[in-house]
Amino acid sequence: MNIVHFVMSETFAGIEQHVDELLSNNLLKNPILVCNESIAHNFNKSIKIFKIKNYGRRSLIGKYKIKKLLKTINPDIVHTHGAKTTAIISGIKKNDYKHIATVHGIKKNKSIFDKPDFVIGVSEIAVKNIKNNTEIVSNWWHPGLSKFQAKENKYAIAIGRLEKIKGFDLLIPSWKNIDKELLIIGSGKEKENLMSLIEMHELSKKIKILENIKKEDLNSYYKKASVLIVSSRDEGGPRVALEALFLGIPVLSTNVGHMNNILPQELLANKNDQKSLQNLLEKYVDNIDILNQEAIFDFVTNEYSIDKKINKMKQIYSSVLNN
Repeated sequence: MNIVHFVMSETFAGIEQHVDELLSNNLLKNPILVCNESIAHNFNKSIKIFKIKNYGRRSLIGKYKIKKLLKTINPDIVHTHGAKTTAIISGIKKNDYKHIATVHGIKKNKSIFDKPDFVIGVSEIAVKNIKNNTEIVSNWWHPGLSKFQAKENKYAIAIGRLEKIKGFDLLIPSWKNIDKELLIIGSGKEKENLMSLIEMHELSKKIKILENIKKEDLNSYYKKASVLIVSSRDEGGPRVALEALFLGIPVLSTNVGHMNNILPQELLANKNDQKSLQNLLEKYVDNIDILNQEAIFDFVTNEYSIDKKINKMKQIYSSVLNN
């Protein structure tokens, strides 16, 4: 199978990491990627990369050049990631190859995903209301992670972009009656608002925001964490929960993404509901030892490995080509 993966953005973030891990962990014998030239250097050197400019989805010149490039590569399948690349390929596709698209997050307008030959979603909610053949291939824990011999349980952590959707503005006021220190790890445009919220609730001694933490340095924070908090209003995943649970760190979460497939209802707060989140955190954070998530740790280790997801992806490729 000659399969091309297609991503187009200015930053190397969650989607790009997802693609990089798939292509550098034996999804394909000869992995091929088309991506924006500004992020190409971030991908694994084993991947054959075709660099392009970051064209807009309506650019006629961009569509012409991408179409010409694909004719040279001659793929059996073009696998797009996200709405922009899906729109571009849907706008130029003929009958030369199959088109598979992955939906990574929660989109308000999903109509563009009605056009490919097949759609993969990272969760049930990601593909909800898409009028197409769909299947769920959820995220996985990072394949480079190693389990700890011992954890230090120094503080609680929350990880993610400092944006409204991550719900850190709900998390901060929910911490007022909790003794454990909280580290919010991430960067983004909401930092100043969140810092003001911390000051307003007089929580500067208990809550800190850490910016610009590299992915490879997260392990040291995981090792000292007693619990991971997911406060998101919506999620495709979240992947950080899978990583924490694989490492044996308990997770408390809002009911987003695939979390209701992993955690029991009593460990899930209603999304976008500050009072519900506060009640959950006050019940468990300072008493985290009363939770036994060993069965959940084992479940995530086995069911959310990249090998399991790659096998499922290969089955989808074969099925789409044979139909």
